[in-house]
Amino acid sequence: MLDAVELTQTLIRFNSVSSLSNIPISDCLQERLEHIGFEVEQVRYRDASGTEKASVVARKGKGNGGLALLGHSDTVPVAGWQKDPFDPIIENDKLYGRGSCDMKGSVACMLAAAESFTTENLKAPIYIVVTADEEVGCQGAREVVAHSRLFNEFDLRYGVIGEPTLMQVVRAHKGAVALRATAHGRAAHSSTGKGVNANLIMIPFLVEMKAIYDQLTWDPALFNYDFDPPFSDWNIGINDGGIALNMTAPQSVCTVYYRPMPGQDQQALMDRARQAAKRCDVELAIVKTGDPFMTPLESQIVQAAMKSVDADRAHTVPYGTDGLVFGARLELVVIGPGDIKQAHTIDEWMAIDQFDVAIRVYRDMIERFCIAA
Repeated sequence: MLDAVELTQTLIRFNSVSSLSNIPISDCLQERLEHIGFEVEQVRYRDASGTEKASVVARKGKGNGGLALLGHSDTVPVAGWQKDPFDPIIENDKLYGRGSCDMKGSVACMLAAAESFTTENLKAPIYIVVTADEEVGCQGAREVVAHSRLFNEFDLRYGVIGEPTLMQVVRAHKGAVALRATAHGRAAHSSTGKGVNANLIMIPFLVEMKAIYDQLTWDPALFNYDFDPPFSDWNIGINDGGIALNMTAPQSVCTVYYRPMPGQDQQALMDRARQAAKRCDVELAIVKTGDPFMTPLESQIVQAAMKSVDADRAHTVPYGTDGLVFGARLELVVIGPGDIKQAHTIDEWMAIDQFDVAIRVYRDMIERFCIAA
């Protein structure tokens, strides 16, 4: 019988920080999934730096319907750790290690929950999908949607994302859009009057970005009170490369990270940014990771998840998950073991008692969508 804590420790020992290849941990997951009766494929690709990555897609059973359990194998970096982040240890009923909470522990619980179901007993299939690069733009999820045979062969409608929620039901989160504006100048000693200061070119554009920020955070007409905070993040960064005080900046960069909410007119804001860039003679690049998702409260997946944890409400969160991509295809809930406050932290940990809770809930969800279907 699969031990979820031991499997999590095994997965933690793989250094799968997003900048590195996750092929070794994907091979391990494929072996474990095949051992418990899943058909498995790896959806491989190379990221922007040329590093090979793989998302693991596994299915037990065939036919339309069923349930997808969705996770990721990459982690954020590990600077500042006092413990060895890839040497998992248990202390005071907590499992320490990078990825213990976000989200190798959850992936292990998914495998443990699915192990006891045989193909013969299933009326609809179980899917387990473990993506690459969730932490840096969800490219692995996009590759699955575009290229996975197992994921796309049948009509799949419902999914559970196992990000840490302390097993509370989350039915919505915001989207993610990144803007990068660049103004070009000419470097010179400032005393000569011969340079062109790129920061001065950027300032009018920054004024417009600040105006958008103000509107998003101060205008109740743009708020969505299902979320906390009820406004969209429009986080502005500026950088001229740290030049000397007596030099004119040859380049100035403004970044904006925007988290749109369901129903918000993203295009209007993007058009406003483009018009400002054109007016201010600034280059602008926009990269959209994905849209927000909001699964209706009456959806079967939301109602089933609430019953599984005996909850009378479903929540929303301001952060993002692979739901940025999968939300365009599936009705989703986010529900997983561990506390989101531990994600991305030094000395990340997950409480041992969360494992059994997650396994029980995932088994119950499989029963509802794959056995009683």
